[in-house]
Amino acid sequence: MTHNIIKTDNYLLIGSDDDIRRGLFYCVRRKNIFQDEGEDIHCCMGDIRIIAHLPLNNSPVLEGIDLLPPLEDENEKLAEEFKSSYKKVGVTDYEVSSFIVGYNKAKEKYKYTEEDLREALFEVLNTSKEECCATHTKDSIVRRVIKSLQQPKIPDAFECEMVTMNKGYTEESDYPYQQCDIPKITTNSQGFTQWVGSYIFKTKNQN
Repeated sequence: MTHNIIKTDNYLLIGSDDDIRRGLFYCVRRKNIFQDEGEDIHCCMGDIRIIAHLPLNNSPVLEGIDLLPPLEDENEKLAEEFKSSYKKVGVTDYEVSSFIVGYNKAKEKYKYTEEDLREALFEVLNTSKEECCATHTKDSIVRRVIKSLQQPKIPDAFECEMVTMNKGYTEESDYPYQQCDIPKITTNSQGFTQWVGSYIFKTKNQN
């Protein structure tokens, strides 16, 4: 199942549109997180109950809310792909380290990909004449786009693996058995419940 991600300064959030009026919520109007115990009506129409999250910028874990997997480190991913590609001949730790050093050195010179260029061009082309005038110069828009490209890429959605369970989360041998699909979970090294799945990244010019 695919869930859209809500991005805040300190968290990536996944919300539910169910009717449960208890737990942690994301206030769409004020763009903040608040607790609702259900005793009083604190939620407004459109507020979103948080069902999974990922702390950013060393922010604390939201107690009682499932975690999303950590964002994948690009170097680690490429190193694993490198080792896998040359698995038959064997790859030493020194060769993997050399690969990462070379990759980082190349990135210093070739900072932007073709995808980055496409995003930058679409951003400039979609900027209205009025906005150009308001900011006095197209150069300021270009600088803004370059700055955005230098920021870490944040996913737009999360593809969650699902498992089929009884609605009461009991064994299939129990009676009555009503099937339902729930997110597949694991326990991370810190003992927190974490969803299993993968992040989805979209370019800005995608429909």
